[in-house]
Amino acid sequence: MASEAAVGAASLSLTRTRRVGYWRLTGALLLQVLAVSLALVGLIEGVGWWFALAVSAAIVLVTGAGLRMLGVRRQLVPLLLLVEFAMIMTVLFGRGTGLAGVIPTPATFARFNDLSGQAMLSIYQQGTPAEALPEFLFLVVGGGCLLAIVLDTFAIAFRIPAFTAIGVAAVLVVPAALLGDGLDPFALALSAAAFLWLLRCDVRTRRPGTPRPTAALSVAGSSIVVAMVLAGTAPGFDQGGASSFTAGGVSIGGTVTPLIDLGRDLRRPAAVRTLTYTTTAASGQYLKLASLDQFTGSVWKHRERDTKRLPSGNTIGPVFGLSDTVATTKITTSIEIDNMQSRWLPVPYPVQGVKGLNGTWSYDPDDLTIGGVNSSTQGQKYTATSLVLQPTAEQLKSAGGFVPADVQRDLFLPSGLPDIISSTAIAATAGAGSEYDKAVALQDYFRDNSFVYSTQTPLRQGYDGDGARVIAKFLEVKSGYCVHFASAMALMARTLGIPSRVAEGYLPGATNGGTANNPGQYTVTSDDLHAWPELYFAGVGWVAFEPTVGRGTIPSYTRPDTTTAPIGPQTDSTSTSAAKPIVPVDPTNVPNPTGSAATSPAQPIVSGLGVGLLVIAVLLTPALLRRIRRRNRLKRLTDEWGGAAVAWSELHDTARDLGWSVPDTETPRVFAQRVSAAVAGTPGEGAIARLLKVRERDAFGPPTRAVAVGLADDLQRVLAALEGQAGRARRARAALIPVSLIPEGWTPGPTVRGAA
Repeated sequence: MASEAAVGAASLSLTRTRRVGYWRLTGALLLQVLAVSLALVGLIEGVGWWFALAVSAAIVLVTGAGLRMLGVRRQLVPLLLLVEFAMIMTVLFGRGTGLAGVIPTPATFARFNDLSGQAMLSIYQQGTPAEALPEFLFLVVGGGCLLAIVLDTFAIAFRIPAFTAIGVAAVLVVPAALLGDGLDPFALALSAAAFLWLLRCDVRTRRPGTPRPTAALSVAGSSIVVAMVLAGTAPGFDQGGASSFTAGGVSIGGTVTPLIDLGRDLRRPAAVRTLTYTTTAASGQYLKLASLDQFTGSVWKHRERDTKRLPSGNTIGPVFGLSDTVATTKITTSIEIDNMQSRWLPVPYPVQGVKGLNGTWSYDPDDLTIGGVNSSTQGQKYTATSLVLQPTAEQLKSAGGFVPADVQRDLFLPSGLPDIISSTAIAATAGAGSEYDKAVALQDYFRDNSFVYSTQTPLRQGYDGDGARVIAKFLEVKSGYCVHFASAMALMARTLGIPSRVAEGYLPGATNGGTANNPGQYTVTSDDLHAWPELYFAGVGWVAFEPTVGRGTIPSYTRPDTTTAPIGPQTDSTSTSAAKPIVPVDPTNVPNPTGSAATSPAQPIVSGLGVGLLVIAVLLTPALLRRIRRRNRLKRLTDEWGGAAVAWSELHDTARDLGWSVPDTETPRVFAQRVSAAVAGTPGEGAIARLLKVRERDAFGPPTRAVAVGLADDLQRVLAALEGQAGRARRARAALIPVSLIPEGWTPGPTVRGAA
């Protein structure tokens, strides 16, 4: 009977221990979810979505722990959590379609499908940070609950917590791909720390008596810190962000925010050659990819329209809005794509025909954009015939006023447009009479009012993108790159009643030489990606302007009294595609001749010193932890009953650090005899005898007040004597590599010192 009672008590104790362990693991999983969710900050505006994610995930995880406390098999819990997940989503997003508002019905799932579709559309229309729309909350809450269930399944149901790294990594990929400045290092470090803590909690749940691995966790945590510091300071390391996913060729037009993608490619650490071309024109040509003519308030995008199959001959056209009175010159451009994936074909605007393409292609009659039908630009070699428009200033001044029905949509402005956009447009065009004069005034405004070209400032100050609020911030800060200049001028033109759109494409690039009549071959790289505004003038059509300082070429028709004046990259026999601006630019944005980011001569030294100091700090961490442990024990000996056990623990640890073998089976008297022999003839010999006396008395009687018998003083005498007889080298090893921080089961074999 006694045996059965003992077995029952042991079983009850084991069950209680497991239940406590489940709560411990649940807390670690919740910490992991919260750490990962911090990485999503910046994708959606505000903080309400974060609290919704945190609360819903916490409900799921706590429910799982509660079910296991009630005795539900741990393998069955994930299925029940999926049911709870469906109920949570029904309550929050079902809009009364569920039974009693809780149980999902077919109408509820139809509602979920609608929200998913709206979310995909909103993702297409918005940049980052996106508005906290209901469909985004649906994705965030649903994703948070599913992540919690996946982590719970791996860590508790299947008892493989290391596999939770898969779910965590899958979530971290999202901000790494979508945020312009990449994954937040702080959030990444927290996620790694939470993962380590989960592994520790699992060990404590499986083996309740396992000592606390202070040294292991310290080394692991220090490794995380080293990795984060190296990534941010060491020479040659750059924060990746979304650009890390386009380390090969340039990809344009394949995502929901083409202008943001353009900015990411411009921030590459080294330029990538995208194409080469030759042309019959007297100079290099802008190569247009697409017209972004639909502005949603958050992003510019290409308006999808009916297209026509690209004919084999030069029969594309006519050029919308162009009259016969405008002089034109026909040119031929032969283009070879090297490293560019795009559904849009780069050609000089307005294109009249293309020959030599592989695959199926179509064109938009409205803007003459050429797009692939299940075809890509990669590896294409083709020849394009285009027109060079040569309107005069007088023709442009006399144009305007009349807006065709098909162009009126290019005047649309969303509600809630920041006032600074319209007020700046009015101030910049004060005194301008015609629409042409206003357009030139807008172009001049950006070039004559302390604006600076920089691809980094928008990232550092959090206004990268092309939405209305981003442009408002750009007009205040006056620092950005072509996306901001082009978007700002296009929006300002619309507030003045001038139809506008944003063109995306490439600058002319750099020539390898040639003569005045034959400029030779042009090379275009990722650094030549560009955006510029196009404004509509009746009788002329869509006319390009160049407001971006430090890039591109001012059109001659915007300077009636001068010839075309290049302000950006120059082309000569030895030039590369690196920009050579002659107007103020952000010093951090000027590339060096190799195309990589410019660095200070002192940066390698500073980075090396920083990394060296960090490595030293990591190496000294065990010594610091050991010193703290000894100090705390000595402090406890000043006012605690039963202090003999504390003193004996410190003696054991010190002996181990000095290379002694201290078996668990050794009695205090035998250990004291070995210590006494080692410190014979010193004050430590008498001190160890007194410590042993108190230790044995405490083991068989009431505890002794440590301060009353001077345990702290005697302990320090013994420690000083042990360390004094050990020798300088052994003391240094004991201080720098304190093996006592490692559980005794992992200690190495006996050494010569302290043999019985």
